[in-house]
Amino acid sequence: MNQNRLKQLDGQVLFEILNTLKDPIWITEKSGNVLWVNRAAKNFFKRDDLIGKNVYEMERQGVFSPSITRLVVEKKQFISTAQITQNNESLLASGDFIPDKNGDIRYIVTHARPLSQVIKKSNELEKVESILELYKQQIRQLLIEQKQQANDFFLGKSKASQQLKTWAEKIANVDTTVLLTGETGVGKTAFAYHIHQLSIRSDKPFIHLDCSAIPDSLIESELFGYKKGAFTGASTKGKLGLIAAADQGTLFLDEIGDMPFHLQSKLLQFLQNKTYRMIGDNKVQQADVRIIAATNANLKERVKEGTFRKDLFYRLNVLSIEIPPLRERKEDILPLINFYLNKFNKKYSREQKLSKQVIDILYKYQWEGNIRELENLIERLVITTDGTTITIDDLPNDFPIEYSQPIFSNKIESQSLPAYLNEVEKSIIIETYNETKSTWKTAEKLGVSQSYIVRRFKKYHLRISDKKIIED
Repeated sequence: MNQNRLKQLDGQVLFEILNTLKDPIWITEKSGNVLWVNRAAKNFFKRDDLIGKNVYEMERQGVFSPSITRLVVEKKQFISTAQITQNNESLLASGDFIPDKNGDIRYIVTHARPLSQVIKKSNELEKVESILELYKQQIRQLLIEQKQQANDFFLGKSKASQQLKTWAEKIANVDTTVLLTGETGVGKTAFAYHIHQLSIRSDKPFIHLDCSAIPDSLIESELFGYKKGAFTGASTKGKLGLIAAADQGTLFLDEIGDMPFHLQSKLLQFLQNKTYRMIGDNKVQQADVRIIAATNANLKERVKEGTFRKDLFYRLNVLSIEIPPLRERKEDILPLINFYLNKFNKKYSREQKLSKQVIDILYKYQWEGNIRELENLIERLVITTDGTTITIDDLPNDFPIEYSQPIFSNKIESQSLPAYLNEVEKSIIIETYNETKSTWKTAEKLGVSQSYIVRRFKKYHLRISDKKIIED
């Protein structure tokens, strides 16, 4: 139906359609003679006698330069380039040809637009793209925050946790290498993934390689891949390595201190120029991968021992972040306990609660295994406890119990862990404010914002009178 209607459009109607366009349109012969121009072309060049003129001649006269028709004829392809008119105006001109039945040039159609308009549109587009990128970052941050409500490494309110959050936000969109240090179980993997999620690579792969968990004989093929038949036992199809799998994304090299010495030079080469060779292949491969490394070892000592390359250490150590052990950020312990208790209650369809005695014991515990040890213990307690309340008797037999009086007094003897944590937080805020006499100083000491303290005042119905807190 539509095709039949289109056939009814005669040439005159098509020319009228072209006349409605605001940009100059030219139709010329291969010889350069102008067959037709629209009204915009006549208005722009302020000439009514363009039809019948030769564009080659007009080019020699300086009416415009270069001639798009000439370039199309010479190149026999679509052309788009800047063109200068005799009035010293810049155009973005494009041209293409209509072929005859033999494929040779029959007519050339040229379109032009003032370059100032193109630049303006381009600038507007850049602004739009900039705004869209900002929105993308904000949306990405909102999604991350939503995700963190269900699974979050940064649950605590300690000053160390707040500083780690700040560091993650600062370095997320900087593609330089990051080295994370800290004891086993402090959350280096979670922190690396958090950096990835905040970055512009968040929709690309996050690949995790534990250098200590793979035999030395296999780690090279895992990391760099191999061509088919590269060695005895190799797959006949070959194998892509983790670097190729992480292209455009992030490769997290955990326990980098355990990487075999003979592979460290190959990793250094990749860090320096993003190139590598698969095993059994002479062809150089490229990959756009951000490297985040982590270790619980002292790499400086490894360098002195000769088991870790000095140049690789300095290449990795561009941005070094130490994640403190859990025992040095005590304010994070209770939120983590609450988080993992809820997590495993949901996972195993339980409704377990912790007695206040157990909470106090867990708070005092040194957590040599850090967050990983805490997570494993809470999971074990949720699974093995028969009643709905986890008591001291439910703790493992070898778990050290240090219990005298509760750390935080509480008038309510039976309450949920969230309610108990609210009481704990309120007590800490009251005690700290009475010491500092300032919401700003209270916030600084507790590692939170001043607005956070003000919101908690409202939540717990606290007010200040004579520099002391009063509960309404």
